[in-house]
Amino acid sequence: MIRIPSFGNKKQKEELTPDRRYFRITLWAFLALFIILSLSALTGFLLTLRGPSQTQVPDMVADELVDALIKLQERDLFPRIQVRYHSDPTLKGHVIAQEPKAGGIVRGGRRVVLIVSQGAVIEEIADYRGRLLQEVQSELQALGVGGAELIRIEGISYVFNDAPAGTVVEQSPAPGTEITGSTPVSLIVSRGPDVERISLPTFQGLYWADALKILARDNVPFIFRVEELPTIGQEGVIVAQEPEAGSQVFPDTPVQLTIRGVRDIDPGQRFGIFDRTLPEYAVSVELSAIAVGPEGESAPLFNMVHPGGRVAFPYILDVGTTIVLYRYDSEVIRYIVRDSSD
Repeated sequence: MIRIPSFGNKKQKEELTPDRRYFRITLWAFLALFIILSLSALTGFLLTLRGPSQTQVPDMVADELVDALIKLQERDLFPRIQVRYHSDPTLKGHVIAQEPKAGGIVRGGRRVVLIVSQGAVIEEIADYRGRLLQEVQSELQALGVGGAELIRIEGISYVFNDAPAGTVVEQSPAPGTEITGSTPVSLIVSRGPDVERISLPTFQGLYWADALKILARDNVPFIFRVEELPTIGQEGVIVAQEPEAGSQVFPDTPVQLTIRGVRDIDPGQRFGIFDRTLPEYAVSVELSAIAVGPEGESAPLFNMVHPGGRVAFPYILDVGTTIVLYRYDSEVIRYIVRDSSD
């Protein structure tokens, strides 16, 4: 027979000794501490996954840097500052761009790039006197690349001067003037030494094509126009000129010639006035015009040395013909004769 040991009742259980009671209390205390630390770590981990709260990026463009930094601080955002030159000198020390853009939603702690102007590349008007106009124009154009024009040429006047043709002899504002914004500059450019005047011949009564040949041959600029009130007589002839015949004028003075309108033309052709305005050149340039027909055939209209400005001359050409104006070998204007009046 197997005898089963008896453990007895609670009263018969061995009572805990003080050492065992202390050990048990210590064990439970460590277990409770472990649970608390585990819960704290889990809570921190979850908060880390969630990340900081979201915020809206403020608009700081045109703000002074200090004001922009305060706005970022209020949104718990951090700045990353970059500096660069800017065409507007009044924005020195101001924010000219930002990334992310204003209104974007980001998390707190995000870095925002602030691009701050360190001023203009130049801060005062240079001395352009004694320099070629073309050189000055190229320099000012380069300053305006990538932004607003810092200095713009507002007007150019030409005078006879002992300086070589195309040389700047005067300017306004004066050299050294402080630039406070987009600044207009007026230049006075030399035409070269004074030249002798010429006496204008009479063109009245000539057919317009014959007059055009003479004007181009003598390098006299011209402006043709059709009379407003039609008169009786041969079509296409010159009925008036200004300045008058015999006037003493400079060689680059344009002659204005009024002609009678032309109506008797072949079917498929058009009569009109080619009228365009070119830049005024410091030095007269080679100017030529050709007519390119619908089938590709070409014919010269005129070739001369021209100072620039307004150019207006008559034409009688087939519809679809292209008039091409060249300065030296470079095309400057292209015009197609349409099946309608100019």
